[in-house]
Amino acid sequence: MKLSTIVVKDMVRRKRRVLHSVLGVSIGIMTVIAMLTVANAGEEVLRGEMERYGPNLTVVPATARLDVELGGLTMGSVTVGETVIDEAVLPEIQRVADELIRMDMGISDPGPIAIVAPRLYLPATVDGRNVTVVGVAPNQERAIRVWWGFSEGEYLNGPDDVVVGSVAARSLELSAGQTVSVSGHDFTVAGVLADSGSNDDFLLFVPLATLQAAAGKEGVVSTVDVRALCTGCPVEKIAGALSNNIAGIHASAVRQVAEAELGMWNSMRSIVLLLASVTLLVGLFGVMNAMSAMVMERRKDIGIMRAVGASRRQIVSMFLYEAAGLGVLGGVAGYLAGLLLAVAVGPLVLAGATVTPVLAYVPLAIGLAGAISMVAALHPALGAAGMRVADAVRTSS
Repeated sequence: MKLSTIVVKDMVRRKRRVLHSVLGVSIGIMTVIAMLTVANAGEEVLRGEMERYGPNLTVVPATARLDVELGGLTMGSVTVGETVIDEAVLPEIQRVADELIRMDMGISDPGPIAIVAPRLYLPATVDGRNVTVVGVAPNQERAIRVWWGFSEGEYLNGPDDVVVGSVAARSLELSAGQTVSVSGHDFTVAGVLADSGSNDDFLLFVPLATLQAAAGKEGVVSTVDVRALCTGCPVEKIAGALSNNIAGIHASAVRQVAEAELGMWNSMRSIVLLLASVTLLVGLFGVMNAMSAMVMERRKDIGIMRAVGASRRQIVSMFLYEAAGLGVLGGVAGYLAGLLLAVAVGPLVLAGATVTPVLAYVPLAIGLAGAISMVAALHPALGAAGMRVADAVRTSS
């Protein structure tokens, strides 16, 4: 009779003990799979937030501080370099960003990947009060700041529209539909932004072309926001390439709060997995105890097998086969239970998380369960193989 047949028949005969062993392994696997699945869903949510909220890069004019000295005395410092960015470099910024993203991410799509949104900041007056007006490219700006909401009105629709930040609207007593004179140019308030807790609350936004024409600033912008539309885009590489290859600008990566949250989430995941490993260790000792009990129950069978010519290697193999079977059953059960636990717990741990099965965790669960079971069974198996035939038969009689 083949060893595999003996193992299967013995597992069927000892269903209760097999069930206890499988349960011990599956609880540990369930914990690991649940935590990994929830962590995977949470990481996707946080990466989505990093992509959604704000630019990945900010491009500003390249300037430097120059110390002024006279006769060994420091007279202060001055800023040298351009204070604006030539609008002609915008296509080059787009090209460099897209090329690096395609190269790093293996993307073949020839269309634009990054969003390039220029801004022009200018001081102005409204009813004798000083304000800051920002000229924006309406479509690109809206694509970057998708979190913008409106307490009233809507977004920019025409060349003479203005969108007012929430704080600015309250201070200037402006509401949607009003006409407001900004440094002598009449605009219609298209909408008022909802409170965002950012600098946008204090600003007035108008179409870039309108502000450039009104202020005589055609062809220049103050800053450029760049957002790469991909997960894991090489933001630092893009910033370095833009700064090194395009004269007159300096690009820097923007680290949003969501990235800090991602770091905290990864740290929490490590702690949880450490706790899960303790659960796996408890499962290992449970399987070891169960296998030791099986050895004691089967001392007579082992003695008979040795008497009819079974080698020590065959005895060890028999118990390891059994442990592997327990591992497969425990791995499958642990994966399914872990997935159900993740679906139940995931939305409670991180709002907005959608928990989906990760098929790559199936072989991980089975492999981990199998390894634990076989390690746990090794010592009892070696003990069984080392029994003398006479002692095994005498003890069992």
